[in-house]
Amino acid sequence: MNIAKNRPSRQAVLILSHGDGHIEIFGEKNIDIYLARIPHCPGSEALAEDVAELAIPRRYRDLYRADRLRATGSTRPLLPSVMARAVQAKEDIVVLNRLGADTPALEEVRKKAMVRKW
Repeated sequence: MNIAKNRPSRQAVLILSHGDGHIEIFGEKNIDIYLARIPHCPGSEALAEDVAELAIPRRYRDLYRADRLRATGSTRPLLPSVMARAVQAKEDIVVLNRLGADTPALEEVRKKAMVRKW
């Protein structure tokens, strides 16, 4: 029995979060999307989540479970310095992964560490 044939095709969804809090969600026309907001309630996040869950249409409530969570993120502004650090970290990981293959990569990491200024 081929299990792969029985699996539904995976749909791609793209969510863009702008620095001003505006969110854009992109996907195929056959995808239904509901965007819910959890109210800000310092000291009682559980209560805020309960309130938000009650506001979710019944059709979507079954999705609000830990095993259905597909990704997390933040709507806080993405600063250029944070983005630069992320790019640098990815480059460093590539170099470190090569360490097992060749020793000159270690010298490359040392050189980068000497010139990097955060």
